[in-house]
Amino acid sequence: MYNNLRSFAVGFAALCLMTLAVSPAQAALQVNITQSSNSAIPIAISPFGSSQGQLPVDVAQIASRDLASTGLFEVFPRSNMLARPSSPERVNYNNWRTQNVSNLVVGSATPNGQGGYKITFNLLDVAQGRPVASYQLNAGPNQLRQAGHMVANLIYQRFIGKKGYFLSRIAYVTVTGNSLENRKFRLVVSEYDGSHPATVYSSQDPIMSPSWSPDGSKLAYVAFNVYKGISSIRVQDLATGNVRTIVSGPGVNGAPAFSPDGNRIALTKSTNGDSNIFVYNLASGQMRQLTHSGSIDTAAAWSPDGSHIAFTSDRGGQPQIYEMSSQGGQVQRLTYDGQSNRRADFSPDGESLAMVQKSANGFRIAIMDLSNNNVRIVSDGPMDDSPAFAPNGQVILYAKQGGSNSLATVSIDGEAKSTLSQAGEVREPAWGPLGY
Repeated sequence: MYNNLRSFAVGFAALCLMTLAVSPAQAALQVNITQSSNSAIPIAISPFGSSQGQLPVDVAQIASRDLASTGLFEVFPRSNMLARPSSPERVNYNNWRTQNVSNLVVGSATPNGQGGYKITFNLLDVAQGRPVASYQLNAGPNQLRQAGHMVANLIYQRFIGKKGYFLSRIAYVTVTGNSLENRKFRLVVSEYDGSHPATVYSSQDPIMSPSWSPDGSKLAYVAFNVYKGISSIRVQDLATGNVRTIVSGPGVNGAPAFSPDGNRIALTKSTNGDSNIFVYNLASGQMRQLTHSGSIDTAAAWSPDGSHIAFTSDRGGQPQIYEMSSQGGQVQRLTYDGQSNRRADFSPDGESLAMVQKSANGFRIAIMDLSNNNVRIVSDGPMDDSPAFAPNGQVILYAKQGGSNSLATVSIDGEAKSTLSQAGEVREPAWGPLGY
């Protein structure tokens, strides 16, 4: 065995992407890296070898694209490789040093005796001329794409120190058509980068505010019936397509958010002309009102431990972020910077809040450190909205409104940025769980 070798055996029983009950999919989002980190990690991933000839899915290419999409890795182009080794013994380290490659990944796939593949890959330190880590995955016959994502997850975790998010999924709303007659709203679920999209609900009326259940099996969202003048909060099972309407009627019924245990949904409902925060118990069907102000209280977000809820309220004159116990009670104002702040999202560790801050530079995504209330702006504006933390807390997905109407990502330090776009509008993003 190699010195200082770390070996991983990862099964794929939990890595199968859930089968969705869907309508025909639409075009995938196109990813464009607009800004990379100043300290991007240089790495090369050689094509994986196979005892059965060429693999039906290019595992190494999927992993390369995943890492490149973060803006945190500078992936060496395959076309520039002088050689394409698949095992450490075949690596000529001098060749890679001359091309300024610091880190190299080599790997191979062999039949596992169960119709699938055993994938072994090694991370090599080119400067030291030796392997530093070895990994092994077992993938089913139709799981090579997921295996590529898992390769990237493990490499990401090795360098960044956090779990990778490449097996996670996102939900978002697209809008096509130029008139009321041909306008179409679609709620779409895709892989984290917008690939393999599937439409889970479509309508000529608006769709808003998708929210993932903690296990990734369901989406809550708001559906409108403009003709009848009603809005409904629906919970849809993604595997079966079954829909449960938990509240419906005139006025405001919006902004659903699953609790961390998946048993409750915080939502906004109007009563007597006021919009307040309620919590709906999915088991009992009971609704409990948490706020009782004469202002607009909306966009609830649960803390990761479920003990608190942050929400947007204009009770101070302008929209700001407030916090209360998830049982209701005393309300505390959290934000003071900028002209206004709204649409909070807790980081997975509960230490930060992402939000939309309005200032003289427009609407931009900001992150507040809850330990000291320091706020930093991480997006460019001028019309950014709907921030959602990645499940590892290292990236924020948000909507860029105005000219492009696309989605975008930004690392929490503001250095690495990308856009995800397609024809028509893309809005209302939500990021699902890790997926493994």
